[in-house]
Amino acid sequence: MKLAVLFWFYKDPDLCENRLTVLRRENAEARVYGLFGGEPAQAGLFRQRLGRYLDDFYVFDAQRDAHWKWYHGDQMIAHWYRERGVSLEWDSLFVAQWDMLVFGRLDALFGRLRAGEMLFSGLRPVREVDPWWWYVREGSAEREEYLRFLHFVRETQGFAGEPLCGEFIVVCLPRAFLARYVDIPQPELGFLEYKMPIYAQIFGIPFCTDHPYAPWWGDDPATRDAPLLARALNSEAQDVPLRSVCAHLAWPWGRRIFHPVFRDYPLSPWRRALRLRDELRDEVLKPWWWAFNRRYLGRD
Repeated sequence: MKLAVLFWFYKDPDLCENRLTVLRRENAEARVYGLFGGEPAQAGLFRQRLGRYLDDFYVFDAQRDAHWKWYHGDQMIAHWYRERGVSLEWDSLFVAQWDMLVFGRLDALFGRLRAGEMLFSGLRPVREVDPWWWYVREGSAEREEYLRFLHFVRETQGFAGEPLCGEFIVVCLPRAFLARYVDIPQPELGFLEYKMPIYAQIFGIPFCTDHPYAPWWGDDPATRDAPLLARALNSEAQDVPLRSVCAHLAWPWGRRIFHPVFRDYPLSPWRRALRLRDELRDEVLKPWWWAFNRRYLGRD
């Protein structure tokens, strides 16, 4: 199976270059295709900075606002497939986002992924999340859209299974899925984190479930108070700090993919040591000292 990377980005060329440098360290031979979703006028700058890391550079130039691009990111990927990806060399795509750190070889990270399978982190039945997940919970406008989508695929696609959903964090998409997904009717109906798994069910695409990419769902009452190290994959915009990244990398069984990470990863050991020192001082020791003063000494 030819596993390629679709690097999906739209801002911060410095951070994107850092991400690609880390990814390429152990994947020099991998095919990495770029999907730029930022302002088309800035595409030249990004191409100049990132072109040497990418085997292809594609610009999504349709006039869409930032919310549309986030909510309908699946349609950006479908557009890329239709216009460019269909002619490139790959069997399955690992979607690496600009705010994701990826360490290690792809063949090790996805060693249990089989040809034709979809990997979707956090895959679970919708019924497990509908009491609290924003996109399907009772009383929300998003739930009304979900119900419309579910009715639509039941009526037009004959869908009769149990609806699945997941977190679009660690995702691998087989070519057979995208080849059909580009032609789905009403492509802007529904949210990608349940729409893509449900269409995979409709298409008969098997899921890879034998993998370590279990994300932290911040709204899940069962895991809401999970410790920091358990939050290394999340879609809650909770930045994974360097101390968590380094702790996982130090363990043979630790994570090797982190999301979201909004700061660069220091490439030299000396810079990492300095960043860790500052992070521990500013984000751990100082808050602890202020809390101690307020509680036991009665002062701010």
